Amino acid sequence: MYKQAAISLSFLFYSLSAPADIFLADRQFTEQNYAQATQTYLAAAELGNPHAYYQLANIYHNGLGTEKDPINAMLYFYLAAEQKFHNSEEIIAKMLAAIPDENRAPILNLLEQHKSTHGKQQKIYKYFPTIKEDKLSTKFTFDGKETLKTVYYREEINLEDYASGFDDTLSLDSEGFEEFNSDSVELLSSTPRTPFLILDHDIHHDGSVRYTNEVQKFGFYKPLAEQFKLFPVAAVEFEGTPADFASRTYLGAAAFDKFSLLEENEQMYGQIVKQTRKFKNGKSISDRFSHAMLMLNFPWIEQGENEAEEILLALSKQGHSPAMFEYGFKLYREQRDIERAIYWIAEASKYGLIKAEYRLAKILHSSPWVINDQQKALYWFVSAMNKGDVAARINAVEILFTSNDESILDYDLAVEYLAPLEELAVNDPRYHYLNSLKYKSGEHRDIKLAVENLERAILRGQMKNWDVSDWQDLLNRITTGNVFVTDSEN
Repeated sequence: MYKQAAISLSFLFYSLSAPADIFLADRQFTEQNYAQATQTYLAAAELGNPHAYYQLANIYHNGLGTEKDPINAMLYFYLAAEQKFHNSEEIIAKMLAAIPDENRAPILNLLEQHKSTHGKQQKIYKYFPTIKEDKLSTKFTFDGKETLKTVYYREEINLEDYASGFDDTLSLDSEGFEEFNSDSVELLSSTPRTPFLILDHDIHHDGSVRYTNEVQKFGFYKPLAEQFKLFPVAAVEFEGTPADFASRTYLGAAAFDKFSLLEENEQMYGQIVKQTRKFKNGKSISDRFSHAMLMLNFPWIEQGENEAEEILLALSKQGHSPAMFEYGFKLYREQRDIERAIYWIAEASKYGLIKAEYRLAKILHSSPWVINDQQKALYWFVSAMNKGDVAARINAVEILFTSNDESILDYDLAVEYLAPLEELAVNDPRYHYLNSLKYKSGEHRDIKLAVENLERAILRGQMKNWDVSDWQDLLNRITTGNVFVTDSEN
């Protein structure tokens, strides 16, 4: 009976293709839609998510939407206990104590066998980064400097037009909050003279800003973001070799100290102080997280040394995935304790947090601190893509078109993933570059269209101050020995 149960469970683990989404699973569970919740938890369990293990154990233990299954319940509690999740160690100890002595040894053997094939180390091997221990002490440099500038005042970015992109609500990114019964932090006030914007973004090795994500925003922020993206911030190197990095940048009023903010917008300052008091005195997980984020986003708020980090770490250990990402990403971009940084970003990814999945994929794809693995990177890019992340879709398509690993190359799938980008990213130079790859070979081969799209990519890239020399080299190779007649030549 025990062996049969283990085989059945193994099938459940590896027959899944749906992306992990703990937030959806928890909603389904709360709504008592146990059959769907089980399937969604199983997708997260495939990644080694201890919360999913724990919930599945409860489902099988209590017979929620299914018959009671003590063997599967124990197997999942045992996997959760390996990661010391909640009170799983205590539960599994009680369950084992209740088993007659003569039956305990074979059950323990079953549990250990199952952990050896589905436990933490197996999940790391299959989905997560392998750290290069010898590289952890090496840091990225930015225009030859050890630190990257992350604060830009309004005088440093030329804004000709504040008329578009108005948004008079200052709010924290709320992704993943609702499953903790939390609302985003909203600060309503009068329109500031200077827009407020905090951006997470990739930095290409040429210094250009790529794929921004708005962390917090207020006022006429869109022109500020667009202007910032037009100019390189700093060329990035690792051991003297061009490399990509990630950063969080504070723009406009986000760079103000409390005196400047008080002078510019007293009402907004008052709202921040009021919210800080509220969340500081709050006891819930969401209150503590919001307090930590306020301290990170407004460093002038009164706070103890490393207080925000300590709160985020404590919440991470309690299973709060946004805190996991914020803590890990802070360490990563500040190049501190890189192994721990990557660990917490990976943990947040297990919960289906989109920005964590994207960041983990980027780390797997190009970080010099880990063994780069396009197969693993593609998995996480596709998972984020399936949840609506456009940058993840672009990266997934490029891997499928250009990977050096023939087992990953998939022209048809790349074309399928590329199609929605015509509507989602038509102004992105890389969309046109990928479109040129579509026409360069395969079923849709059309050299004229390949050249036109590549020329369009180069032009749009140059307008954004991107280094497009690789694309220019490709264009030269495509056009060598070929004659093209364009409309302007007729």
